[in-house]
Amino acid sequence: MSGNDHPLLAGLLTGGLIVAYDGLAHYVSAVPDAAPWAALVTLLPAVAFGLALLFKRSGWLPATLGGLLVVGLALQLWPLLHDNLTWLYLAQYLSTNIALGLYFGRSLGAGQTPVCTTFAAMSHPSLSPTLQRYTRRVTQAWTLFFFASAAISILLYFLAPAAVWSLFSNILYLPSLALMFLVEGLMRRRALPPEDRQGVIASIRAYQASTRRNSAQPR
Repeated sequence: MSGNDHPLLAGLLTGGLIVAYDGLAHYVSAVPDAAPWAALVTLLPAVAFGLALLFKRSGWLPATLGGLLVVGLALQLWPLLHDNLTWLYLAQYLSTNIALGLYFGRSLGAGQTPVCTTFAAMSHPSLSPTLQRYTRRVTQAWTLFFFASAAISILLYFLAPAAVWSLFSNILYLPSLALMFLVEGLMRRRALPPEDRQGVIASIRAYQASTRRNSAQPR
């Protein structure tokens, strides 16, 4: 197996885990008598992420104590959590999309560099005026996408059956992201000259290279 296969396998594994998580979340949200183990599994990624951050910042002892605290709280609050997991899923969905919407949207303010312009600058020595205008519009489109996703999700949560809300928030979210990338790629081919075009994969590689350079600089 070559070294180039590892990023691909890691990406496939990550994608498979995300799809499995979304499927379990939909099952728990849409089926009234969902198995308790499925509900528990859907909580593990958020807990693991939080404990990983705690370990990175404070070491193994605080992370271990934090894990024990989470287990104790989960045992005490499990009946309440199990009956209100959709609230947790809604909060997770809203917080993620609103945070991303703010991240992209704030970069559009006066004196700021749009997020997509920053990404483009990582792989272009100089940005043409056409590319700057285009990346600004793409940043606006992503801002609208994230805020619209949050708004539609909360409307469906309160106005539609749980299965409909879960279908939108848990099952259709990743395909909608993929569709956004596809549409943006088609628009890029129409709006930009060849020298200004940059594919998603090339942009990711440029971002990774920039991150490695910044990490290697002495502090």
